[in-house]
Amino acid sequence: MKSKFLSIVALGALVSLGACSQCPSKDGQCTKSGDDVVYTGVLPGADVYGIRYTVLLDYDDDQPGGDYEMVQSYVNLDSTGTIVDVASFYSEGDFTTGTRDGKKYIQLSGKGAEQTYFLVTGDDTIEMTNAELTQNTTPLNYTLTKAKKQ
Repeated sequence: MKSKFLSIVALGALVSLGACSQCPSKDGQCTKSGDDVVYTGVLPGADVYGIRYTVLLDYDDDQPGGDYEMVQSYVNLDSTGTIVDVASFYSEGDFTTGTRDGKKYIQLSGKGAEQTYFLVTGDDTIEMTNAELTQNTTPLNYTLTKAKKQ
């Protein structure tokens, strides 16, 4: 339990340090240098305001994929309208990239967890989807945005 908590804190610090040292912006988003890419966004949640996803993709030099780390933070609004964390969950594993039916995708395969799929919907965006890569048709937002470098 302590190990997972420390991992969550470490990943949060990694993202925060990268954002502060490389590209302070109004939303605090940034990517690390090299072959690492960070995607972030708040997706819908059933019993909470939303779920803030932070996904770090560490691409391998010789393969279409690599390792990932993901933090899912369940968030609510307090009485002043400020977003506050309710609970956070950390996962890690391998990811692969591919193309199916003309759609580029990223597949996360966590250790002991189910697989998560994202469609590559633009140069800087990915959309959470199901295993069939069916795009979201509801008005809800399932898009994560690549953090920007300066």
